[in-house]
Amino acid sequence: MLPVNESTPLSSILIVEDEFLIANDLRRILTKAGYQVEGIAGSVAEARKRVNSQRPDIVLLDIFLDGQETGIDLAHWLKEQAIPFVFLSANLTDSLLEAAKVTQPFGFLTKPFRERDVLSTLEIARYRHAHSEEAKLREQQSIQIAVNNASIHIQEREQFCLSIAEQINRFVPFSYLTLRIGLPDESSFSGLMLEKTNDNTFKRVNMGALLAEEADDPLIEKPDHEVPDRLGGQTGIFVGDEFDRLCQEYATARACRDKFDVRSAVLFPIPLKRNSVTTIMLSSKEVSGFTEGHYQTVSLVCPQIALTLDNLLAYEELDRRRHTKAIELAIANAFRTEGCMSEMLVQVAQAINGLLPIDLLALYRTDEVQHSESNLETTVHKVQGKFELLELQTLLSTISQPVHRDAMAALRLCLTKPTLHVGFQFTDQADENALGELYRKALGVQSIMYAPVFLGGQPVASLILASKSPYAFTYKDLHTLQDINVQMALALNNVFAFERIKRLSERLEQEKTYLADEIKTTHNFGEIIGHSLAIQRVFTHIEQVAPTDATVLILGETGTGKELVARAVHNRSPRKGQAFIKINCAALPAQLIESELFGHERGSFTGATEKRIGKFELANGGTLFLDEIGELPLELQAKLLRAIQEKEIERVGGKSTLHIDVRIIAATNRNLQQEVAGGRFRTDLYYRLNVFPILIPPLRERAEDIQRLALHFLKRISKKLGKPLTGIANNAMSQLLTYAWPGNIRELEHVLERAAILSRSTTLELAEPLRSPFPADGLLEDEQRTGRIQPIEDTMRSAILAALNQSGGRIRGRGGAAELLELKPTTLEARIKKLGISLPPRSPLT
Repeated sequence: MLPVNESTPLSSILIVEDEFLIANDLRRILTKAGYQVEGIAGSVAEARKRVNSQRPDIVLLDIFLDGQETGIDLAHWLKEQAIPFVFLSANLTDSLLEAAKVTQPFGFLTKPFRERDVLSTLEIARYRHAHSEEAKLREQQSIQIAVNNASIHIQEREQFCLSIAEQINRFVPFSYLTLRIGLPDESSFSGLMLEKTNDNTFKRVNMGALLAEEADDPLIEKPDHEVPDRLGGQTGIFVGDEFDRLCQEYATARACRDKFDVRSAVLFPIPLKRNSVTTIMLSSKEVSGFTEGHYQTVSLVCPQIALTLDNLLAYEELDRRRHTKAIELAIANAFRTEGCMSEMLVQVAQAINGLLPIDLLALYRTDEVQHSESNLETTVHKVQGKFELLELQTLLSTISQPVHRDAMAALRLCLTKPTLHVGFQFTDQADENALGELYRKALGVQSIMYAPVFLGGQPVASLILASKSPYAFTYKDLHTLQDINVQMALALNNVFAFERIKRLSERLEQEKTYLADEIKTTHNFGEIIGHSLAIQRVFTHIEQVAPTDATVLILGETGTGKELVARAVHNRSPRKGQAFIKINCAALPAQLIESELFGHERGSFTGATEKRIGKFELANGGTLFLDEIGELPLELQAKLLRAIQEKEIERVGGKSTLHIDVRIIAATNRNLQQEVAGGRFRTDLYYRLNVFPILIPPLRERAEDIQRLALHFLKRISKKLGKPLTGIANNAMSQLLTYAWPGNIRELEHVLERAAILSRSTTLELAEPLRSPFPADGLLEDEQRTGRIQPIEDTMRSAILAALNQSGGRIRGRGGAAELLELKPTTLEARIKKLGISLPPRSPLT
């Protein structure tokens, strides 16, 4: 029963009158008296529409209304709706009066109205309505109907609570309404709290912020496992000491008392069809704010609330499934595009935000294979309701690289298994991790979920959702995120596949370009030709070092075939199936060598219009041949040393480190020890390269291989020029055997090619005698420069070879070697024999 006293608010009234002047006069009278006029309706249809949208306490109803339906018709409908009404009339006939009585009105007012009559009639109507048994039944029925009508079409929790609060507030005064829904089987526990404002409306209270002050409550610290406020079967009215005892057990009541000065409460169980701990709590700032009548009144509508809540939860489940499917479709569509990862994640975040309100979404790669092209850390966050890329570099610049690396290592366990951190769980985790603390302070994150993405049974990435609310997620949300990650796995599998294809295609294109350049610019031997003891020692060294991954330093004069030896080492190593990449350190300007070796990012310097893969990346898994290593500028020697030692590089203009697996083979015709002594080559780099040196002998020290090499080149040149060259003339071969060959094998090939071009017969003749502008041993200039003195036997050997070269191999006669050396022929022959100098054969070659 609702008592009428001074504190009871005046009723809300709907005026149903088609004469504007009369209706306006009534509104003036009622408004002046303090009544709330809900509006004026001029017809039955308009009156019904207004009643359905905003139910009034009393209706002032004109019996005579224009239209097919009269006030009598509306009166019957108002009676069914249990809404009291007072008839307005001018002249009543007996028959009309009888018809009006049947509708059981709460009074009559005769036009024209006097203010005192209007107010007296309304007061009597209110009294009759409040104190009759019939009014009690109507009140109960009206509450149930109002709650049912207010919530039957609502499919959102906050709107549901607002509607319930507005209806209950019409019959029971209160300050706060709290709805707690606990579903232990689904690990889902949530709460919603409303506060009544001064203008009799309601606004939502942030329960997370309210309960954040309950740090000492063990249940508040783990709301993902059990209901934070476990009331059990407690129901009823709590005032005085009973309310104090309730506050000891009920954290929400305690927080309301401490923060909002609440002094009494009433609790109602809501019996749902599923296993649940669901309650509604009304609280008031009055010490005795609730009576038994209030409890009975609200208890009447609890079954309707339970029914509506069951339907609402069922709809939420269906809506969640629909949203999940929509998110999966959005993920598939997002990753079907060819945009960058950040653009894809913006679409995914917008889709997920419709189901799970979030402020931040991140995708972290957790697989072992890491490339710069991979998005190891891609994060988007909400800015003014829209998601956009978060500049991680700017955010992470506030912490050092080692701290960031340690924080990520600590988070790896969380990233590879489903994890939920809310409330104080997140705060504790953030305090122990630099990244968590950074996100909490810089972005205001207070709740976070990690869900791994599995491919082939292994976690390859982790999808992270974060919110600025302290209790934003539940385990049910985490399960939903895991369901979403099934589609995310399929999408990422395609992305990673395309990424691998793109990476391999780029590498294949680079290798193709490189090999094309090789064909154009180099002349490679099919095999190493020779059987001399000197070359046999080289063969032995190749066989010894090839199966290992040791760094090889190839030393020798120009034209001795250092690249050929490097290829032989590669082709006999376990890496023979991978690329053999060569770079000539002397062929490029110093400014471009770094880009050639390590690659560069687009825009890293003027002219860098696209990303370029360096030779180190191109040779990953294979062999990198650094020719003319002695020409490498000092400033790049340190970077090369780091790449060899640490097996990692950075592109020019790049921000990430790339791990590489490359075998290094270097070659030079310089004396690196002298270069180190002169400060032109780093000592540490020299010792890093000089792990296994191979010295290639010059051609003059393997004279027995000259004839075999010459015949080998003759076949190649004959095929290349299309000339039938069958042999080398005796005189030509003699010169080849006695010449010092300062240009070594390269010079030999070029001499034969020039002779073949000029040859007019099938037997090759040299175009002119072989004469070198360089000293016979090819080293005299260096020796003179360094002040080195040769042994006398080496000097004699050089002089005899030069004379034989100039005389075309002849010893005796005019213009012979003996005449040139001013020696007797017999003396010269004796010295040739003593020094072991080979004379050219005397029979012609075929």
